Amino acid sequence: MRLLVGTLDNYKLDSKGRLSVPTKWRERLGKEFYMVAVTVKGCKCLTLYPVDYFEETFYAMQNGSENQKYDAITSFLDNAEEAVLDSQGRFTVNQRLKEAAGFTNESNVIFKGKGKFIEIWNEEENEKMNNTYDHSLGMYDLMDRLKGNNE
Repeated sequence: MRLLVGTLDNYKLDSKGRLSVPTKWRERLGKEFYMVAVTVKGCKCLTLYPVDYFEETFYAMQNGSENQKYDAITSFLDNAEEAVLDSQGRFTVNQRLKEAAGFTNESNVIFKGKGKFIEIWNEEENEKMNNTYDHSLGMYDLMDRLKGNNE
Protein backbone atom coordinates (compact mmCIF):
# COMPACT_ATOMS: atom_id res chain seq x y z
CA MET A 1 0.00 0.00 0.00
CA ARG A 2 1.30 3.46 -0.89
CA LEU A 3 1.48 5.80 2.07
CA LEU A 4 -0.94 8.67 2.59
CA VAL A 5 1.20 11.80 2.96
CA GLY A 6 0.83 15.56 2.88
CA THR A 7 -1.46 18.28 4.20
CA LEU A 8 -4.44 19.41 2.16
CA ASP A 9 -6.66 22.32 3.11
CA ASN A 10 -9.57 24.22 1.58
CA TYR A 11 -12.07 21.43 2.31
CA LYS A 12 -15.42 21.96 3.97
CA LEU A 13 -18.26 19.85 5.32
CA ASP A 14 -21.37 20.66 3.34
CA SER A 15 -24.74 21.57 4.83
CA LYS A 16 -25.68 17.86 5.00
CA GLY A 17 -22.51 16.87 6.90
CA ARG A 18 -20.80 15.35 3.87
CA LEU A 19 -17.11 15.63 3.19
CA SER A 20 -15.19 14.92 0.00
CA VAL A 21 -12.01 12.82 0.28
CA PRO A 22 -9.12 14.33 -1.70
CA THR A 23 -9.02 12.68 -5.14
CA LYS A 24 -5.40 11.55 -4.82
CA TRP A 25 -6.23 9.55 -1.67
CA ARG A 26 -9.56 7.94 -2.64
CA GLU A 27 -8.13 4.77 -4.17
CA ARG A 28 -5.66 4.22 -1.31
CA LEU A 29 -8.38 4.75 1.32
CA GLY A 30 -10.85 2.51 -0.50
CA LYS A 31 -14.54 2.90 -1.26
CA GLU A 32 -15.38 1.33 2.12
CA PHE A 33 -13.43 2.43 5.20
CA TYR A 34 -13.77 3.27 8.88
CA MET A 35 -13.91 6.68 10.49
CA VAL A 36 -12.93 7.13 14.14
CA ALA A 37 -13.18 10.26 16.28
CA VAL A 38 -10.02 10.54 18.39
CA THR A 39 -8.40 12.89 20.86
CA VAL A 40 -4.66 13.44 20.45
CA LYS A 41 -2.76 15.52 23.02
CA GLY A 42 -6.11 16.97 24.12
CA CYS A 43 -7.07 17.92 20.54
CA LYS A 44 -10.02 16.41 18.66
CA CYS A 45 -10.00 15.10 15.09
CA LEU A 46 -11.55 12.50 12.81
CA THR A 47 -9.42 9.69 11.41
CA LEU A 48 -10.11 7.61 8.31
CA TYR A 49 -8.76 4.06 8.22
CA PRO A 50 -8.60 1.72 5.24
CA VAL A 51 -10.33 -1.52 6.27
CA ASP A 52 -7.10 -3.56 6.49
CA TYR A 53 -5.33 -1.03 8.71
CA PHE A 54 -8.38 -0.60 10.96
CA GLU A 55 -8.42 -4.36 11.54
CA GLU A 56 -4.64 -4.41 12.08
CA THR A 57 -5.00 -1.63 14.67
CA PHE A 58 -7.82 -3.47 16.42
CA TYR A 59 -5.76 -6.67 16.68
CA ALA A 60 -2.76 -4.71 17.98
CA MET A 61 -4.97 -3.71 20.93
CA GLN A 62 -5.15 -7.32 22.07
CA ASN A 63 -2.09 -6.90 24.32
CA GLY A 64 -2.00 -6.05 28.01
CA SER A 65 -4.31 -6.95 30.87
CA GLU A 66 -7.96 -7.70 30.21
CA ASN A 67 -8.90 -4.29 31.62
CA GLN A 68 -6.33 -2.52 29.41
CA LYS A 69 -7.59 -4.36 26.34
CA TYR A 70 -11.19 -3.55 27.21
CA ASP A 71 -10.42 0.16 27.69
CA ALA A 72 -8.47 0.43 24.43
CA ILE A 73 -11.04 -1.47 22.38
CA THR A 74 -13.95 0.43 23.92
CA SER A 75 -12.36 3.80 23.22
CA PHE A 76 -11.52 2.79 19.65
CA LEU A 77 -14.75 1.03 18.65
CA ASP A 78 -17.24 3.25 20.49
CA ASN A 79 -15.98 6.22 18.47
CA ALA A 80 -15.92 4.38 15.12
CA GLU A 81 -18.34 4.03 12.23
CA GLU A 82 -18.22 2.27 8.89
CA ALA A 83 -18.27 4.63 5.91
CA VAL A 84 -18.70 4.38 2.15
CA LEU A 85 -17.74 6.88 -0.52
CA ASP A 86 -20.53 7.92 -2.86
CA SER A 87 -20.03 8.32 -6.61
CA GLN A 88 -18.63 11.83 -6.04
CA GLY A 89 -16.05 10.70 -3.46
CA ARG A 90 -18.00 12.00 -0.46
CA PHE A 91 -18.97 10.40 2.83
CA THR A 92 -21.35 11.53 5.57
CA VAL A 93 -20.15 12.20 9.11
CA ASN A 94 -22.96 11.43 11.54
CA GLN A 95 -23.85 13.86 14.32
CA ARG A 96 -22.21 11.82 17.09
CA LEU A 97 -18.81 11.70 15.35
CA LYS A 98 -19.07 15.34 14.25
CA GLU A 99 -19.48 16.37 17.88
CA ALA A 100 -16.68 14.06 19.05
CA ALA A 101 -14.32 15.47 16.40
CA GLY A 102 -15.30 19.11 16.98
CA PHE A 103 -17.00 19.55 13.59
CA THR A 104 -20.21 21.23 12.54
CA ASN A 105 -21.86 21.35 9.15
CA GLU A 106 -19.98 23.96 7.13
CA SER A 107 -16.72 23.43 9.13
CA ASN A 108 -13.53 24.18 7.22
CA VAL A 109 -11.22 21.19 7.60
CA ILE A 110 -7.65 20.13 6.89
CA PHE A 111 -6.69 16.64 5.72
CA LYS A 112 -3.35 15.22 6.89
CA GLY A 113 -1.87 12.02 5.54
CA LYS A 114 -0.39 9.98 8.38
CA GLY A 115 1.09 7.08 6.46
CA LYS A 116 -1.54 4.36 6.76
CA PHE A 117 -4.47 6.60 7.75
CA ILE A 118 -5.84 10.13 7.34
CA GLU A 119 -6.51 12.72 10.02
CA ILE A 120 -9.13 15.44 9.46
CA TRP A 121 -8.92 18.53 11.66
CA ASN A 122 -11.12 21.58 12.00
CA GLU A 123 -9.02 24.74 11.80
CA GLU A 124 -9.15 25.57 15.53
CA GLU A 125 -8.18 22.09 16.72
CA ASN A 126 -5.41 21.93 14.11
CA GLU A 127 -3.97 25.18 15.46
CA LYS A 128 -4.13 23.81 19.04
CA MET A 129 -2.32 20.65 17.89
CA ASN A 130 0.37 22.67 16.11
CA ASN A 131 1.00 24.50 19.39
CA THR A 132 1.83 21.20 21.16
CA TYR A 133 5.07 20.80 19.17
CA ASP A 134 8.52 22.24 19.69
CA HIS A 135 8.97 23.74 16.22
CA SER A 136 12.63 24.52 16.91
CA LEU A 137 13.45 20.81 16.51
CA GLY A 138 14.40 19.61 13.06
CA MET A 139 13.50 16.33 11.36
CA TYR A 140 16.76 14.63 12.32
CA ASP A 141 16.40 15.76 15.96
CA LEU A 142 12.98 14.11 16.06
CA MET A 143 14.29 10.93 14.39
CA ASP A 144 17.12 10.76 16.93
CA ARG A 145 14.59 11.06 19.77
CA LEU A 146 12.59 8.17 18.34
CA LYS A 147 15.72 6.04 18.15
CA GLY A 148 16.68 6.98 21.72
CA ASN A 149 19.80 8.87 20.65
CA ASN A 150 20.11 11.94 22.82
CA GLU A 151 23.51 13.07 21.64
